[in-house]
Amino acid sequence: MGGAATRRAPVVNAGELLQRIAQTLRNDVGPAVDAEYPKTQAFMAAVVLQKLGRELALANGHRAADATELRALADDLVRARGTLRPDAGSSQATRGGSANVAAAIDRFAATLDQESLCGVIESLYAARAELDAARFDALLGRVRRTLRTQIDRRLEFAK
Repeated sequence: MGGAATRRAPVVNAGELLQRIAQTLRNDVGPAVDAEYPKTQAFMAAVVLQKLGRELALANGHRAADATELRALADDLVRARGTLRPDAGSSQATRGGSANVAAAIDRFAATLDQESLCGVIESLYAARAELDAARFDALLGRVRRTLRTQIDRRLEFAK
């Protein structure tokens, strides 16, 4: 008992495995191939696998960061939602636009998904005429900062 048959092989995650394959293609396969086209293909495959491996390695951290940022965005929007209350002299249409923005913010805060975030953006643009420019810019600017951070994070593996 306890011999080679009972030993477990070390577990390698998908990202690390792709990195290893990329390294093998770059360091062993590519240099061993004489023809230019297959050699180029081996090196290019190594580049693609390396990028994919890095993307997979970063995926869990990115998901966690996205969730944290979406929660912070929802909290900020819910706080700002209080400023969307129309004044008593507002028309019914104006009150409706503000109510739609507030409802979209509430949906987003409850679900924290991309579809409901799109609903917030759409409702902001639909109510743009009735929101003052500063309020519209502040709300949309807060959404854009979060989206820009997510885009930058998604491109991190390409560095």
